[in-house]
Amino acid sequence: MRKENSRHKAQSKNSLAKRFKALTWDELQEWAGGIIVSRGQRYQRSGQVHGLARTSNGGLVAWVLGSHRYATRVEMEDGELVAVCTCPYEGVCKHAVAVVIECLEQVKRNRMIPTVSEQDQRFQLLEHDGDEEEWGEDGATDEDLVPVPERSMRKGGKAAPDAWLSFLEQQTHSQLLEFLEDLAQRHPDIRKFLEDRHNLSAGAVPKLVKSLRAEIAGLSQESGWRNHWSGEGAIPDYSRVRNRLEVLLAQGHADVVVEVGAQLLEAGTKQVETSDDEGETAEEIASCMDIVFQALRRSSRTSTEQMCWAVEADLADGYELCRGAKPFLDRIHPIEAWNGLAEQLARRLTKDRRNRDQDTFSENFQRDRLSNWLILALERAGRHAEIIPLCRQEAVKTGSYPRLVEHLTKAKQWKEVEVWIRKGIVATEKQWPGIAAQLRTVFREMRERQQDWPAVAALRAAEFFVEPSVQTFQALEKASQRAEVGAEVRAAALQYLETGTRPQPSTQLWPLPESGLKPMTGRFPIRPPLSDVLIDIAIAEERSDEVLRWYDRRKPRSRSWDSGWFAEDRIAEAVVAKYPERAVAIWKQLAEAQIALTKPKAYDAAAGYLRKVGRVMKQQGKGQDWQSYLVALRQANERKRRFVDVLDILAGRRILDMK
Repeated sequence: MRKENSRHKAQSKNSLAKRFKALTWDELQEWAGGIIVSRGQRYQRSGQVHGLARTSNGGLVAWVLGSHRYATRVEMEDGELVAVCTCPYEGVCKHAVAVVIECLEQVKRNRMIPTVSEQDQRFQLLEHDGDEEEWGEDGATDEDLVPVPERSMRKGGKAAPDAWLSFLEQQTHSQLLEFLEDLAQRHPDIRKFLEDRHNLSAGAVPKLVKSLRAEIAGLSQESGWRNHWSGEGAIPDYSRVRNRLEVLLAQGHADVVVEVGAQLLEAGTKQVETSDDEGETAEEIASCMDIVFQALRRSSRTSTEQMCWAVEADLADGYELCRGAKPFLDRIHPIEAWNGLAEQLARRLTKDRRNRDQDTFSENFQRDRLSNWLILALERAGRHAEIIPLCRQEAVKTGSYPRLVEHLTKAKQWKEVEVWIRKGIVATEKQWPGIAAQLRTVFREMRERQQDWPAVAALRAAEFFVEPSVQTFQALEKASQRAEVGAEVRAAALQYLETGTRPQPSTQLWPLPESGLKPMTGRFPIRPPLSDVLIDIAIAEERSDEVLRWYDRRKPRSRSWDSGWFAEDRIAEAVVAKYPERAVAIWKQLAEAQIALTKPKAYDAAAGYLRKVGRVMKQQGKGQDWQSYLVALRQANERKRRFVDVLDILAGRRILDMK
């Protein structure tokens, strides 16, 4: 017996060793991603892998404990790892990584891994994607959601038949009553649901409505919150409010639902304002308001009154709680109703007064929302002649020049379009530069339709000189080529980036006309040479010599996560084909700067740069120099245990060989 067990143990070890012994940390990270591997390691080290066993085809299956228990299977197919798990995560999950690491740990310790029966419960769960009690969110955070290879995970799923319904159909009346009584005692929500149905059938609608209003008042006092990192939170549950509204509507009390909806919108808006979540509280309320808009069209109000209610609700809503307003108004309504709505909104717009306690932008935004609804009502009522005069009036009051220009364009009133574009730019450039930028874009697009390429190039030049970048340079170059002055404009634009000297119109050095618009005002001073822009242009044009020329002339600056690190990495990538030594030197500097930060995330960033160093050095036949560099880094940072682990991964050490 003992000999047979020894043979089984040896076979198990050899089979698994043959499949997994060559696996390195680098390969594991390529499969699952660094973040998932790190979490899988924590799961394995904390003993969350249970019941590890071999499958008949040499794969692995195990239970992995998270916030729920998951069945996980990992196999090797054609030399590649493939995993499937009952957790909700769609990619290679931490549970699969934990299973692989646990297997290698068992092989390393020379421990037997038993073979599992084909009737094991885990295979059934994996086949059906998990039973309800096994499923859960597993506390997944956004950090878990990283890109993974296409071969990562396979999910299957078959819906279980509703056997419980057949079971209920076979019960007697008294047995069903017993079930309901038991459920009502066990579950307060079911009891309340039955009480609501009783009140409705008994004609006690006021009692139900009073209870519903009290529930909304109480629920709306709770501020929703969500911790982005931990996933913890508390979101007000409006399911009972939703159910009660549905019951009232189903029983023909549409007017009551609309009246309660007004209270819900007011209280819900205040609640969302004080909530700190990811939109869950707003979604709870919006789902209730969807029912209110269903009730609105069944209510006893006239068509005009219904439409006015929908518009007023939308205007009072700043959090997309009334997403049902637009679909409601998009339904077919009589022209008389649209006329009535237009008259109501026009009167309200006339009475609208400025609020001293509200900032100008918010005032204008709200007034524009109101006038947008009025314009829609005028269109649907066939009163098109009133729209442009209204837009002229409102453009002066709220700065809504783009809307006016849009309607003038639809009417093909081209001369007036240009007049109002110029007026709008002058009126908004200082206070609302975004609006002025929209108007300039419309003006340029007009010239493009006219194929007036010198004018288009002049407009592009105005943008480039005020906001020089690779994007504005390329747009200018494209337009000037179509104007057949590409060489002259390119030379002048590059000189501007190097010296800050702006070419003067009407000279041989600058063949483009004036833009025809008010000169643009820059947000930042220009300090030549603009090395970063020149580098970006050289990278885009694949001129590695120019990339290095401006990189070497660039003034030293401090690196930051969102600028310096990324920019220098791009520079190295741009020159690596022609100047591999320079690229390697840049990546080494970036890696060593990250290592000096002594933070786990910085070590991961350093690993990315070092991988590029290793790839290039190996391509150059300098594999030994690469290994020597890793040894030097290890000696210089031997106290940084986490970074030493990173070096082991980069060195390509097998997982079985590492501690």
